[in-house]
Amino acid sequence: MAHPIIHRNHGEKPATAAIPTLRLVQSCRSYADRLLEPGFPYGEDLLQFIWQQRLFEQHALRTTDGRPVEVLKPGRIQQNSGPDLTGAELRIDGQTWAGTVEVHLRSSEWNAHGHQFDPAYENVALHVVYEHDAEVKTRQGRALPTVELMSRVSTDSIALHYALMRGQGFVPCANLLGQLDPLRTSTWLERVLIERLERKTIEVEALYKQLHCDPAETLYHMLARAFGLKVNAEPFGMLAHALPLRTVLKYRDDALRTEALLFGQAGLLHVDFVDDHPRQLQQEHALLAHMHGLRPAPVAAWKFGRMRPVNFPTVRIAQLAQLLMRCDGSFAALLEADTVAELHHLLDLEASPYWKDHYTFDRPSTSRPKRLGRAGGDHLIINAIVPTLFALGRLQGRPEAGERALNLLEQLPAEQNQLLRSWGQLGIPADTAARGQALIELKNTYCTPRRCLSCGIGNQLLRSTVK
Repeated sequence: MAHPIIHRNHGEKPATAAIPTLRLVQSCRSYADRLLEPGFPYGEDLLQFIWQQRLFEQHALRTTDGRPVEVLKPGRIQQNSGPDLTGAELRIDGQTWAGTVEVHLRSSEWNAHGHQFDPAYENVALHVVYEHDAEVKTRQGRALPTVELMSRVSTDSIALHYALMRGQGFVPCANLLGQLDPLRTSTWLERVLIERLERKTIEVEALYKQLHCDPAETLYHMLARAFGLKVNAEPFGMLAHALPLRTVLKYRDDALRTEALLFGQAGLLHVDFVDDHPRQLQQEHALLAHMHGLRPAPVAAWKFGRMRPVNFPTVRIAQLAQLLMRCDGSFAALLEADTVAELHHLLDLEASPYWKDHYTFDRPSTSRPKRLGRAGGDHLIINAIVPTLFALGRLQGRPEAGERALNLLEQLPAEQNQLLRSWGQLGIPADTAARGQALIELKNTYCTPRRCLSCGIGNQLLRSTVK
């Protein structure tokens, strides 16, 4: 059973690892002391967390009318309508109850929220409140057993929560990360990685259904968006919708027509050109668009500003053309590869000769091969191939595909970006793409919205307020 986080034996010397937490708690405690009475200074989510994690003094726990309470299972917090925690087991005055738990800051909120009229709250086994200020009953008139936590909740835990909610660092707990258990942190990051892939699975599944459950077409759309990087992901997605895979693959043995379809459907051929190459593309696209009834995507969607020329959408489209010419109609090789080395071989792409001395049409530049490069290939693996493979494994009932997706991430180095560099400066480096993806998800879905109560790291810190 977890240690309660109040009633510390102040004669004991705190562990060295806990000193940063104690200092931060002490700096915030005066604020918490001012707010602690007469009401709980935060919302129900913190009180729900304290109850679920048993972070309160449990010795001699009693209802407000004096009956002894033993918490066998506190229940699980749920976000749907109805009582706050489900699956609770409690022994009240010697009788075992199984059901739900409802949490309020004050007892009177039961009536204020209309629960006394709602049949969904009839099976509430226990009412947990910070302050008991009213007797309440269920819809059928049953007096609701109530436990008050006001005298049982640690000021330290409230102070730490206050600090996390208002921390100004890269992440709310930036000043406390050094005291974490690395093993528990790694376990939490593994879970967050799966959460990220499952979230992306929802996106891939929606695309998969939209594309008539065609795995190759789905991967084509995911690859297109990845070629666009973050800045041009949406325009590349529009290009993929404007140019179905089955159409472009009819010409994959013809480099000129493949590029003509891509650039034409991107809306980038509607100008008067000087160079022969774009003029030929323009002519070919006019014929093919008429033949297949194609309508280009809007040219205004493309972004060139404040980008490295090597990442201009023109260069990326030319590289996508090479990938389409290299792969067969199913993209099977990309989805069946077991190793990163196999994928690197398939993704070792160089744009057609015209682009050797161009970044955009009609504007010559210093001669330089426009290769996708190892980092570019890794970006496609991480952001297109892995999520598609993981999602298809779930959708098609092939768990081995999900395992291969995870193995590919473990084989790859992490991407280089400021977010991951900031994590490294806090002592949590991204040594693989798997860990990098987990840290990106942790920052975006837990740290930025300050979901510390749902975070494994936040849990560790709140538990550490008392040893």
